[in-house]
Amino acid sequence: MNLKQMSLFCFGILGALGAKSEAIDSTRVYQVDEVIVQASRMERKLKNLPQKVEIISSELIRSIPSENLAEVLKRTTNLDIIQYPGLSATIGMRGFSPSAHSRSYTLLLINGKPAGTNNLATINIDNIEHIDVIKGSYSVLYGSDAMGGVVNIITKRGSAVPEGQVSVESGSFGYRKLAANFTGNHGKKLAYGMGYSRQEQTKDYRIGQKNLLKIQDVDKLILDKASYGDAMDNSQYELNSASAFVNYNISRQWRIDAEGSYTFAYDAETAGNYWGTSGQSKKDVNRLNLYVTLERNTEKNHLRFSPFYTNDQNPNYSDNTDKGFISFKSTVKEYGYQLQDNFKLGRLNFLLGTDLKIYDYESNRFSAIGTPADPYKPNNKFTNVAAFTQLAYSISSLDVNAGIRFDHFTYNIEANEGLKAPEAEASYNTLNPSVGAQYQFLKNFKAHASFGTAFSVPDAFKVAGKYTVFGKSYVGNPDLDPEKSRTTDFGIAYSSEKNSFRFDLSYFQTKHDHKIVEEKLASGEYTYTNANKSNMKGIELLSSFNLGQFLPEKPELEAYANFTWILKNDFTQLAGTEMLTRDMQYVRKANGNFGLNYRHDKINMRLNSRYIGSRLERDSFSNTRTGIIAANYYAEGGYKATDKILQHPEYLLFDYSIGYAFTEKVNFGVTVSNLLDENYSEKDGYNMPGRSIVAKLAYKF
Repeated sequence: MNLKQMSLFCFGILGALGAKSEAIDSTRVYQVDEVIVQASRMERKLKNLPQKVEIISSELIRSIPSENLAEVLKRTTNLDIIQYPGLSATIGMRGFSPSAHSRSYTLLLINGKPAGTNNLATINIDNIEHIDVIKGSYSVLYGSDAMGGVVNIITKRGSAVPEGQVSVESGSFGYRKLAANFTGNHGKKLAYGMGYSRQEQTKDYRIGQKNLLKIQDVDKLILDKASYGDAMDNSQYELNSASAFVNYNISRQWRIDAEGSYTFAYDAETAGNYWGTSGQSKKDVNRLNLYVTLERNTEKNHLRFSPFYTNDQNPNYSDNTDKGFISFKSTVKEYGYQLQDNFKLGRLNFLLGTDLKIYDYESNRFSAIGTPADPYKPNNKFTNVAAFTQLAYSISSLDVNAGIRFDHFTYNIEANEGLKAPEAEASYNTLNPSVGAQYQFLKNFKAHASFGTAFSVPDAFKVAGKYTVFGKSYVGNPDLDPEKSRTTDFGIAYSSEKNSFRFDLSYFQTKHDHKIVEEKLASGEYTYTNANKSNMKGIELLSSFNLGQFLPEKPELEAYANFTWILKNDFTQLAGTEMLTRDMQYVRKANGNFGLNYRHDKINMRLNSRYIGSRLERDSFSNTRTGIIAANYYAEGGYKATDKILQHPEYLLFDYSIGYAFTEKVNFGVTVSNLLDENYSEKDGYNMPGRSIVAKLAYKF
């Protein structure tokens, strides 16, 4: 890094004493503690929750350059992202590595119900009111997959008066977007709304041409020196999303809400990798989400019944040509209900609930048009019945909550003649507690601590059944336990008199047990067993400071920084008969965002920097990229050069946006993503877009 770059970097750090970039509306930014955290299922205010929670407001979402939910989260929170060209992105949290090829350890919800997908790139951001991000093991309220945490998307609702908005966007790489939505009402009882958006990228994007931080020659070989300024072939896409909702107040106490969305894309290109050696193809996206909530709300209790249904279909093509045919199609259905009653007894809140969820997977594979082939695994499903309770108590300066959840799972494997798989069934139970407390002292300080467990239910075919695929025979293990995590975190927070200065410093430790791995039996068959475990430790800093309070016109000028440092992240792996302890792959050693928000009169600006720490990945392209030798491989943390592990470098990205309100109804804005044209990757072999510019014009009516 040269002197000019170092000065810029230091200015960003010094100017941003810490940061939670929550909102940019000066009338709301310092009232974030009053936001109701719906992911708590008890409608608790943020200030009363001991668990580590971050709120991403609609104002902040609109202020940052973002084509999808993955872009929003990685520019506002310290999460690990794996992102590919071609509408594919998944998330990891607090040392849990993200995966694009299996269920996630971070639970993604929409209004507290299953989102029906782990793919952040296909979530419509135009319909989001705000996002709750709960960090740490939190299965007590939502069950499986909340080992790293929960991301709960809260959608928009109707307003007191009819309103709507139409916006158009245009920018680099042939990017275009059209979005429209409106909400209306009929008297005081009925509210309704609809929305639609279509976005597309009609040209292959270009990769960045430089690196702000100094990187070694081997790092440039990892990125490939030829990639600087080059195009990422086969990276075009289009994505459509339609949504609608109806809210009806049946009486003073009873209310029913219904909402639905349909997300679809056709012939979205998948790049494969930068070199185009494999995987260049295309895919379709078809996802339907339906949610209904019937509730009765009185002064003393709040009863809620919420059935849900999601259907996610993902056809993949044999190649990216016009002659390509659907070679594989998977369908995942999730349906069931949530039933809960929240009682208020003075300072005590008492929640009782039961959940029913059915996860149904089926797939079809084809070797040619109209020619079926054996699938990769048999069709399967599990049924999950759960009961839970949680108590929350607040008195003076003390807030306490505690809960416990019991889950029962029943698995079913369908018979498949081609896979030589007979029908099979299995079942098991799991219990998960959670507890948290926080205490306010010296008026503006707060100490908080929490402990929780979580689990990830194994796929049905790993628990029951017997099948053969590609000549490899598998036998389910009915004694297989769910993967478990136990997280402890504690910290101290401070908020000044008018919340103009805020910070939260927290330490967390997570133990991940019973990690599921594949094991070869003496018979030559393969099964699944609980062998691996991992440990994660880290520190998180969130802070912000309103510099505008010192200026004459008192504008909002918020400096912020938001960092996570992973102090330890290793796992114990069974390698043959030997247990090896190694550093975790795909997890960055540090993540951070820092920058400035400015809002005054008609102008709104945001300068954000994202720091991406180094990570480890196995070299899957040693036969393709040249110049990397044995001495370049990572030979620490339990690895040898022969393991071919690469340590990817750290990166620093800047984004800038500016908006101007011509009138109360007309707004114009320009965003520049990757302002300094950084060449970087979220996943090895998939270099991300370089500098891009998008202009947006919006009209409210």
